Amino acid sequence: MKKLLLAIVAALLILSGCNKTKQFTVTLNLDNADGQTVYLTKDLGMVEMCIDSAVFADNTAVLKADFDDPQTLYIIKYDKYDQCGVFTFLPENRDITITGDFNDIITWYAEGSQALEMLNAFNEEMQPYADAVMAIVPDMEAAYAENDTVRGHELYWKAIACMDEYNYRRLNFIRNHPDCYVAHYLLDEAKINYDSEILKEVVGSFTVESIYKKNIENYLKEIEEYDMQMQTVE
Repeated sequence: MKKLLLAIVAALLILSGCNKTKQFTVTLNLDNADGQTVYLTKDLGMVEMCIDSAVFADNTAVLKADFDDPQTLYIIKYDKYDQCGVFTFLPENRDITITGDFNDIITWYAEGSQALEMLNAFNEEMQPYADAVMAIVPDMEAAYAENDTVRGHELYWKAIACMDEYNYRRLNFIRNHPDCYVAHYLLDEAKINYDSEILKEVVGSFTVESIYKKNIENYLKEIEEYDMQMQTVE
């Protein structure tokens, strides 16, 4: 009888262990963060779901999330209702560490998953072009404010040239990684910057499926339907 009872208890322990939901953690080590609150939300496409929050102590906060589709995009916000100042990342169900300065989200750096390694490599490659645009904007705005339209237009087109180079290099990066959903994500985020024919060509080269590939395909379908409607009106 005692052996039977022990067997039942052991079985119950195994079952309870199997029922435990696996989780990953997001540890934030940010300067100037004490007392601040951060929210972890999950991107569900048209909506976002807040799944955890934490208050910084000794400039550290820990957020937790249940395992999900590895392609799920997560977002950290200062205010769970705010659409500005957000930090997005792809954890792939792995423990993630984020470092930087709480007051400057540009300094935030996440690491811990292969997806983040790829995104970090992409961002490092593209940073000089982003910096070039940001360096031009203040002077351009100042020129227009002083009614110096000649100088303003000159700087405007210089900024456009930098953006064109950024978009060109981003597209090359994506083309070089057709088998990685991270590249699909990058194209999905920037799809409005590219002609539909280019999008069709690049998406057609993708060798794996992803939610981001589907997003782009749906976007292209909407464009086609709109074009057909306009032709009917004409």
